[in-house]
Amino acid sequence: MIDTYLEGIIQCLSTCPFVSAFNVTREEVGEEDGYIRIKCNLSNGDTLEFAEYVEVLKEKVCIVTYSYHWQDAKGQVVKRWDNVGHHKELNTFPYHVHLPTGEVVGTISMTLSKVLKEIEKVLPTENE
Repeated sequence: MIDTYLEGIIQCLSTCPFVSAFNVTREEVGEEDGYIRIKCNLSNGDTLEFAEYVEVLKEKVCIVTYSYHWQDAKGQVVKRWDNVGHHKELNTFPYHVHLPTGEVVGTISMTLSKVLKEIEKVLPTENE
């Protein structure tokens, strides 16, 4: 079950039109849990690095912890979504996003597909 979930992540990145390359830097697959860390190069020169720790709960793979770090070609943070247990002041605790200004704001629980949709909204299209 975990291996199928992690294979789905690879498939998602392989077919994403603005992910030009990616490298799995760490992968651990167990029967009841797993971890994956990947660095992606985006078509505009930005990078997305992310990690997910997942567990099987009630016959379903669930993301326990995550961090999706998007930065521009100059190395500046564009956004970083995570669910680390700090920022208890936010009403969406533990879900939050770090902005380029240094501000941290609440957000919904994120997944790789949600992050890719957010990135796609702002990437320039080939026709621009």
